[in-house]
Amino acid sequence: MIVLGIHGGVIPTQHDAGAAVVVNGRIAAVCEEERFARYKGAFGHLPVRSIQACLEQANIRMTDIGLLVSSGNTHRDLRARIQRYFQHYFGHVPPLLMIEHQMAHLASAYYSSGFDEAMVISIDAYGDRASGALAVGENGALTVHQRLPQFESLGLFYAAITSYLGFLVSEDEYKVMGLSAYGRPGIDLSPIVRLDDNGLLQMDTRYWQDALRPVSRFERYFSPALESLLGPARQPGEEITQRHCDIAHAAQTLLEKAVTSLVRTFHSETSLRRVALAGGVALNCLANWRILQLPEIDDLFIQPAASDRGIALGCALYGAASNGDPIEALDHVQHGRSYDEKSIESALRTSGYRFERCDNTAEAAAEALDNGRIVGWFQGRSEFGPRALGGRSILADPRNQSMKEQVNRAVKYREDFRPFAPAVLLEDLGEIFECSRASPFMTVTYPVRPTWQPKIPAVTHADGTARVQSVSASTLPLFHSLLKAFKNRTNIPVLLNTSFNVRGEPIVETPADALATFARSALSELFIGPFRVSKFTPAP
Repeated sequence: MIVLGIHGGVIPTQHDAGAAVVVNGRIAAVCEEERFARYKGAFGHLPVRSIQACLEQANIRMTDIGLLVSSGNTHRDLRARIQRYFQHYFGHVPPLLMIEHQMAHLASAYYSSGFDEAMVISIDAYGDRASGALAVGENGALTVHQRLPQFESLGLFYAAITSYLGFLVSEDEYKVMGLSAYGRPGIDLSPIVRLDDNGLLQMDTRYWQDALRPVSRFERYFSPALESLLGPARQPGEEITQRHCDIAHAAQTLLEKAVTSLVRTFHSETSLRRVALAGGVALNCLANWRILQLPEIDDLFIQPAASDRGIALGCALYGAASNGDPIEALDHVQHGRSYDEKSIESALRTSGYRFERCDNTAEAAAEALDNGRIVGWFQGRSEFGPRALGGRSILADPRNQSMKEQVNRAVKYREDFRPFAPAVLLEDLGEIFECSRASPFMTVTYPVRPTWQPKIPAVTHADGTARVQSVSASTLPLFHSLLKAFKNRTNIPVLLNTSFNVRGEPIVETPADALATFARSALSELFIGPFRVSKFTPAP
C-alpha cells in the first residue's frame, strides 16, 4: 500500500509541518514544509508544498495514495478541515485515518528502529492532551501502557527554562543544553521537578502555568513563580552571565535524572532492555547518553527527527504497519527532494559566480578543507530532521581551535558558546570517541577520548564531549569518500559538520538557496553536485 502521512497547519499553533510517503513498508520520501516556505518551523503552515514534493519524489499522484494518516484525533473538526484542504489543493481526498499525536511519535521510533521488541517512549511538550507515552513494541505492534499528563511535562519544564534564559521556545532548547556545559552545581530546581522515593516524577506546574497560558512561542513560557524562585529572567540579547550558565546546568542535570528515572521505572515493569525514543525531549543528546549508560539498557534508538518534524513519518509508518506491510529500518535520512545536474547548473549560471566541474569532488573538497577553507556541501537528496548529515552541510577543519569561532561568527551568525558536531568515519569511531556502536544521526553525545581532544578542538565541547555522526560507506558513499580523502591528507578522519543555513533560517533546500547562503556568509567554497564554486574567482 502507498501511505501518505502528514502533519501541521490546520491548528494555528502546530509547527514542523511536513509529509512522508511510505510504499509497501519502504520510505519513499520525507519532506518538511519549512524548507520550501523558508520559515523555520513552518508554524501554522499547511504542508501543501511538502506533500507535492513527496509525490514528485515518489513519482506518484494523489489518486495513487491508498491511505492518508494524520495525528490530532482529539481535535473534533480536524478530519473535516483536512478533507477540505485536500480537496481544494489536490482535487482528491484519500481514505483518512486519524491517530493520536503521541502514537505518531511512538510509531516513528519503533518502526524506524529495526527492533522487534522494545520499550517505546515519547517525551514531548504536549500533543493531543498528553505530554508523552510509554508503550511496548512487539512483533510489529504497539501497546500503550501509560500516557503522561498534558501539563506535567518535561518538555514544558525545559521550555520554561529556555524562555526564562531569553531563548526562543520550540527552537532554542539545544542552546540551553549547550550552555549547561559552562555551568556549575548549586542552583536548586527541586521545587519545580523532583523524584519521589519510588523514583516517580513530581512536578509543580505553577512554574509554567498561570492564567495567561502562551498561545505564541514569542510569549514567555514561564510564570511569575519562576522569577520568584530564580530571580529576574534574562532578556533576549542580554549578556549571558555565569548565573545563566548555572541555571542551564541545573535544568539539564534535572532533565537527565528525570528521563533516566522514567526509563528505569518502565524497565522495572517490562524487563525490556532496548529503548526506542521520540518526542522533542528525545533530541536532548546529553540525556540520551545517560540512558545508554544505564545498566538496564543494552541498546537505544532515537528517531533522528524526534520532534514534531517526525510526526508525518510516524503517521505514514503507522498506516503501513496497520496494513501489514513489513517496515524497513531507517538507516539514513536523505529522503527529501533531489535536484538534477541540469537544475543545479541553471542556478549556477543565474548566480553570476564562475564554476567548474570536479573530476573528483571528494578529493577537491578535502584539499580545500585541509587548506583552511570553510565549505558548503550540497549533495544528493535533502535530509529530513534538524541535523545536516552529509547532504546539506557546512564543513570545516576540526584541528583548528579558532574554526569554531569563525564558523559561529562569520558563517552561522550565532552565539560563540554553541558547539559543533563531528562527522567521523565509522571505522575510526571507537578510537576517537567513547562509543562502541554506530551513531549515524547525531542523537547522542559521547566523550571524546583524552588523547584526541587536542587533535580535534573545534568539535570538542567544553565538557569534553561531542555530538557524533558516524559515516559508513554503504549509506553515504560520497560523504564517506570525503572523510577518507581528508584522513589521507591529515591523518584525521573527522570533519566539523553543521547544517547548511544561517541563524534563524531553515536548512537550504534548493540550489538557489545554497547559492544565496554562500553569497552572504563567509563560506569560501561550495561543492554543489559535480560543480565547485569559489569566492576567489567571482564573475566580473
